[in-house]
Amino acid sequence: MPPAHEKQMKIIAILENSPDVGGGFNQALSAIRQMQLLCADRFDFQVLTNRPENSGMLAKLGIPSDQFAYSVLDSLLAVLSPNVWWHSLQARLKLTGPFEKKLIRLGCDLVYFASPTEKSASLQTLNFITTVWDNCHRDMPEFPEVRSFGRFQSRERFFRKQLSPSLLTLTDSKALAGMLAHRYGVDRERLLPMDFSPAPTLTLTELPSTGDVLKKYSLESGYFFYPAQFWAHKNHIRILEALVQLNLEGLRFNAVFSGGNQGSRAHVEHFVQRNNLEHQVRFLDFVPAPDMPGLYQGCRAVVMPTYFGPTNLPPLEAWTFNKPLIYSRLFADQVRDAAILIDPDDPHEIASAMKKCTDTLICADLIANGQRRLREIQSDRQESEQHLLARLLQFEKRLRCWN
Repeated sequence: MPPAHEKQMKIIAILENSPDVGGGFNQALSAIRQMQLLCADRFDFQVLTNRPENSGMLAKLGIPSDQFAYSVLDSLLAVLSPNVWWHSLQARLKLTGPFEKKLIRLGCDLVYFASPTEKSASLQTLNFITTVWDNCHRDMPEFPEVRSFGRFQSRERFFRKQLSPSLLTLTDSKALAGMLAHRYGVDRERLLPMDFSPAPTLTLTELPSTGDVLKKYSLESGYFFYPAQFWAHKNHIRILEALVQLNLEGLRFNAVFSGGNQGSRAHVEHFVQRNNLEHQVRFLDFVPAPDMPGLYQGCRAVVMPTYFGPTNLPPLEAWTFNKPLIYSRLFADQVRDAAILIDPDDPHEIASAMKKCTDTLICADLIANGQRRLREIQSDRQESEQHLLARLLQFEKRLRCWN
């Protein structure tokens, strides 16, 4: 704690994502609630969001928030910041944008970006903590969402320019922290692995019953559930190929996909139509948070043959609701023995895994292993929280040297 005559250090968390982002929004919410609990009775804490629709969800979680908006100057400063020629000019101009000025007026000492963003580059004086969830544009640059129209270059710019100046970068795993240190030369001690946690919205009170949710979406229980945005890397196609294979074997399973369209849904729908799967596959679009528990509870198993990791939220949520998990072998370190691991390139492996999920003994083992793995991840997360708190306390001491 600071001396009695000094104010508490103030941390302001920034929530940029909107609910329809899906997992990214839920993870940002979890991160903000985590920071709120760490700051309690130690630091002053506030949340700003540039999405008006976020205030209601934050309020339900007991997190008050205020609004802000990025200006053109904020965006311009973020774009100019990586350019070497700009540095000497900015040293003379000393321009700060409205966003940073607002933070300073609010008494901010440290900015916490709860999701990956290039807007951290707009800050000219304030220190910040940034967040990285993956480095998949380097792992698999062939996918259109990280390849097309300069997206690869944009991501590289963020990693090369905004990790080193951050006070701390929170990553989703030790594997990712090591990867960032190796690829971008970031000091390893400034990379703090922080495991994901299940979406906080799953535990909201006054949730509709499973029966009401299934009725709302005209579903019968027992489907295979994939909660994921329609990006190419989410690999919905391989699940459909598995259904085709199972149909040839005389086995008819159903799949339910929930998530917004990020460019690949038409391709997936075309495959469904071409292969006469219309009566086996349901597209639910973006699903409001209160309905997600019912969709999890109504499924036979969660299936996620994604190409991007190294960690994802649906495995944690499958375990939370005691559901078997089929998961990409590429990210076995996240789930260990708590999933049926499959090759995301092989629909036959997915079909075989789906058949295994009809065996009650196999499912019981998967569920028990999932509960154990969830406890292990929570323990790792608590340990990381103590490291984060130590870094915040250290920064508070150093802050008194100039503030």
